[in-house]
Amino acid sequence: MKKIRTLKPGTVCRDKATELDGTITHWLCNMGHGIEYIFQPKGLNEFGQPLPWIRLELERLETTDDMFEEVDVPVEILASQVTDNASGFTGMAVGFVRHINGCFHVAIQPKGVLEKTKTPVKRLDFDLRQCSGEMITKMTEEELAASKLSRPSPAGCVTDDGLPSSCSNTGFSE
Repeated sequence: MKKIRTLKPGTVCRDKATELDGTITHWLCNMGHGIEYIFQPKGLNEFGQPLPWIRLELERLETTDDMFEEVDVPVEILASQVTDNASGFTGMAVGFVRHINGCFHVAIQPKGVLEKTKTPVKRLDFDLRQCSGEMITKMTEEELAASKLSRPSPAGCVTDDGLPSSCSNTGFSE
């Protein structure tokens, strides 16, 4: 585990570049332990839908010290092989997503390419609690039940871009 200082999910702040106010709905941690934030601007478009979210680095956000927290991030899992137990989807753990409710998802990148298109298999993210791997500490049934109660997984599926469905309104692709 590594303690990483991040903005608290749910923090309301301002993007310096656009001068929009919004909420941090997720943060992403990459293999180098760098953090990026999913910023949901406040407001609706002409169709009554939320404005597109923006993926931002900390330096673009107006913040104060009270907006931060230290979070234990299981960075030892990164670069190891992990499997989503429900589907069997297996690959390298290449990042984490922390949701607004505190739930951690792990981004899994399989090896290889799709035979038909010769494009890499898309990475997907899964609730870390439903994954296994050499570096993942297995929870007891009691720990798992308490964790699911206090931090329910918000995404029943993921998008084609590997981000949680709650982050999919821009068609962002890596």
